[in-house]
Amino acid sequence: MSLDSLNMLNIAPLGTIRTEVRHGKPAAAGEAFDDILAELAEPPGTVPEKAEKMMAMARLSQIQMMQNLFSEDEDEEGDFLPEVTGLAQLSLVQARSGQFIDRYCAHQQPSLLTREPPGRQEIDKLIERVARRVSLEPALIRSVVATESAYRPDAVSPAGARGLMQLMPETARELGVSDSFDAHDNLLGGSRYLKQLLDKYSGDLDHALAAYNWGQGNVDRHGLARMPEETRNYLARVKALLAKESV
Repeated sequence: MSLDSLNMLNIAPLGTIRTEVRHGKPAAAGEAFDDILAELAEPPGTVPEKAEKMMAMARLSQIQMMQNLFSEDEDEEGDFLPEVTGLAQLSLVQARSGQFIDRYCAHQQPSLLTREPPGRQEIDKLIERVARRVSLEPALIRSVVATESAYRPDAVSPAGARGLMQLMPETARELGVSDSFDAHDNLLGGSRYLKQLLDKYSGDLDHALAAYNWGQGNVDRHGLARMPEETRNYLARVKALLAKESV
């Protein structure tokens, strides 16, 4: 059962239900209806009184539904929920019912529709497709992906770069990537960015890779001679993997 089903309880019958819950067992539905019929036979009260009763009725029904989810597993002594006759006592019931919601959420299983992260073979197929689309060598994209994230679509760097090609949020937005953890979108955005850098630096791989790792502004202002050690190691790693791909 979904918590969304509780939203259906917006309309409750007039009248007050005096429901006792003992040892985690709510009163039978038949007893509740008997109470309703009995109270409907009584002279109607004022509008505020009816409104109060309706709110109490609806909230109590929600609480009981939550309790029914766990009543088979509970073995508590005494009344878990007090007798509810109106809003005056609802604050206590609402506080206690919070644990029902916590336990319900804890028992939920992941949705069967949740897609598993793509494996290495599936990512390689995506790389082949993206490489054709952006006119890059698949081996270069694979080398960058292996260096950036070790083929982990959910990778996040300390600086906040995300996904297979470690796109920073601002860069991802500029590239039109709405979800950096989506393998295809990340690969397409990162590969487009790498192709832009190669075009900018006239196909010079060292400049393109340095700009990808260190930033275009740093490369333009300082040149490759002043690359930090991290970027030097990055270039060496990508180029070593690319050499293996070419063998």
